[in-house]
Order: sequence, then C-alpha cells, then structure tokens
Amino acid sequence: MSTTAAGTSATPAEPAAPKISIIHWPAKTLVNPVIGKPSRPISGDTEYQTMNVFEGLGGKVSSGTWQSSAGHFSSNVQGYIEFCVIVEGDCRLVDPDGTVHRFGVGDHFIMPEGWTGHWEVDSFVKKVYLVAEA
Repeated sequence: MSTTAAGTSATPAEPAAPKISIIHWPAKTLVNPVIGKPSRPISGDTEYQTMNVFEGLGGKVSSGTWQSSAGHFSSNVQGYIEFCVIVEGDCRLVDPDGTVHRFGVGDHFIMPEGWTGHWEVDSFVKKVYLVAEA
C-alpha cells in the first residue's frame, strides 16, 4: 500500500484477469488446416486435414476437427486418450482381433490409451475430437 499526496492510502492496481471465453469454430469449413498423410497406410491414397482449435493444461489437452479421404490406415494410440464424435461421413475402426466398430454421423467413441487397430474410410469422414495425454 502507498500513501497519496493527500495522505490517504491507495491500493496498487491489480492486473486484469485474462478473459475466458467460449471457443467457437466453423462446422463446415476447416480454417488453415494442417494437411498430411497417414504414417502407416494400408491401402488408398488417404489425405487428412486437422484443425486444432484449443490447447489447455499446458498442452496436455487439445480439441479440434479432423477429416480424412478414403483409405485404410493403422492407428496406435500411445500416451493419450481420444474422444471422438463423427459429424460427417462414416468409418470403421477395426481391432487387432478383427472386431469391426462402425461409426456414422452422431456416433461417439473413445480410443483408449494403448488401442491399436486400423481405420477404414470408404469415401470421407469428419470428426470432432478431444485428446488428453494419459
């Protein structure tokens, strides 16, 4: 606390708290997506696009939109878990034992840490995801 010229006490100004706001991103169009190809392709000339729109907890949590063209590719979920909602198209995720999980618009699923298998996309799929480091 300091004293003013008039002799009254003044409290130093506190720094403004950072603004916390809702994060909104377009449902139909990916803005400045990262474009890539699967690191473990099985078949097809798959291309995917990722638009990460949120990171929190020091980068341990992220969320955004991901979309993929047709193809089959391996997946190995190590060091994280992922919650997904299919918002367009459809796909199949296949466990190593051959169990097939079919997902379409509105379906939700979690890929737990340690899951391995592969994706099968016949034409196109788009998902909204939330990834958390395990």
